[in-house]
Amino acid sequence: VEKFTNAGGDLTDDWQYHAVATVIRAHSLIRSFPEVDPERTAVTGISWGGYLTCIVASVDDRFKAAVPVYGCGFLYDGESVQRPQIESLPQEQQAEWIRLYEPSVWLPKCRVPIMFVNGTNDVHYPLVSYSRSYDLVAGPRTLRIEVNMPHGHPPGWKPEEIGLFVDQHLRGGVALPKLSEPKVTDGVVTATFESELPVKSAALHYTTDTGRQAERKWHSAAATIEDKTVSASVPKDATVWMLSVTDSRDAMVSTEVMFAE
Repeated sequence: VEKFTNAGGDLTDDWQYHAVATVIRAHSLIRSFPEVDPERTAVTGISWGGYLTCIVASVDDRFKAAVPVYGCGFLYDGESVQRPQIESLPQEQQAEWIRLYEPSVWLPKCRVPIMFVNGTNDVHYPLVSYSRSYDLVAGPRTLRIEVNMPHGHPPGWKPEEIGLFVDQHLRGGVALPKLSEPKVTDGVVTATFESELPVKSAALHYTTDTGRQAERKWHSAAATIEDKTVSASVPKDATVWMLSVTDSRDAMVSTEVMFAE
């Protein structure tokens, strides 16, 4: 009720109104503490916390890094399990929910370095909605999309890349590898990369299935690394694919996801 049917009218009974405001006020409070460097703060959250992180990082540019885990926008469109709840609202209220609380409205304003963490089969924040969301970010972005990553708090806080990304931007830590936008030529997908540490492996991840994204079976195959370029042949019947590289710390990052359809 608080997340959907309260939208519009008196905003002060809306969950998002208070959640976003509370994070920003907490940020101001933390920055005021003498033991905190106010120029080195970051924000992360899991699931609905990832949803909030997308919005907060787009309206509070005092953060130096943001990591939404699972969370994304376009919940009113595509295959998100939240879509039916939004569509159940009267048309005017739907429009208000999207205008006020849809992350896709806010993400184009994001200038904070942001790392999107998700799995290929997430039912709450599905891959098509996810790719449309990270495409909106004009500032620096990093992707970590794991094949079959479960949805939940323990798997959501498990990736060590979250801490490495924050250290990179707050403490001058060793940066995660950086991949270029992938390109497909004659059935071969390629991307260049930069990495401060040796890259130990690269992979092509793909599915040949159609239908609901959360139900598709994914496959992984080794990719070729040569002269800061990673490449792999894309199976002719692949419907969705991406590349990833893993450095000597076992830190993994992904390219953007590519869709055949």
